[in-house]
Amino acid sequence: MNRRVLIGILIAIVGIGLIGLGILAINRVLKQSFAPPAQPTAVVEATTDVVITTRDLAVGTVLTREDLQTATIPVTLVPRDALLSIESALGKIAAVHLIQGEMVLQHHLADPTNIAHDIGYIIGDDQVLMAFQPGDLMTSLGILQRGDNIDLFATMTVAVTPTNITIVGTEQEPEPRTFTFDSFQRVQISAIVADVIADSGSSGQPQPTPSPQDIRVRAYLLALNAQDALVLKHMIDSGANFTLVLRSPTSSQLFEVSPVTEEYLLQRFQLQAPR
Repeated sequence: MNRRVLIGILIAIVGIGLIGLGILAINRVLKQSFAPPAQPTAVVEATTDVVITTRDLAVGTVLTREDLQTATIPVTLVPRDALLSIESALGKIAAVHLIQGEMVLQHHLADPTNIAHDIGYIIGDDQVLMAFQPGDLMTSLGILQRGDNIDLFATMTVAVTPTNITIVGTEQEPEPRTFTFDSFQRVQISAIVADVIADSGSSGQPQPTPSPQDIRVRAYLLALNAQDALVLKHMIDSGANFTLVLRSPTSSQLFEVSPVTEEYLLQRFQLQAPR
């Protein structure tokens, strides 16, 4: 074969190869140009558990474990005062209407142990809250606690007109008589206002749970209807002496008791003066 022809063939082959490589390069460039950009690696967002309601809750509802559950949401969506545990909401009272699935926030709840602000949520619409200043032995022993069911025994002196003897044409002067009676029954202690006597020598140290002798009760807060509160105030203003007695937590009966007077004692114990 002619040498010139052979060179021409080689040149043609090389040219065709170069054309093929060019086509492949152009095709690759075009694919890269029209291909969608690569998606960045997704960043895992931090989450946390928050407390939500399992049902609609009306104002005044005391929250129980059945009313609440937790849900996991991104940290960036959690409000500043959201509750993060069910335990932090138990026993609290709904201060606003909450709907099912709503996130429970701190300002949605009232704390019945917070006397300064939220104590009003634990009394009924037909009740008033009255501070009763104690002075009996049960109080000094530290036996009574918030939520206890009590009766108030009272002793007071009242001027009464004798009715057993009537003398025609004469006016009998009222006589002071002392009565002891069960003045109020089934009263629940809504809260206790007390001072804790701290040991001055243990400043800066963790304080243990105070013992009864270290607690000075200043007042019991009692939820009463308005008329009973007025009666109790009048008795206090009249100098009545009160003793608080503890009932069973499940006691609901009204005791049928008779007021105790001197005549009652004489009759019951058959007391007679010696002859």
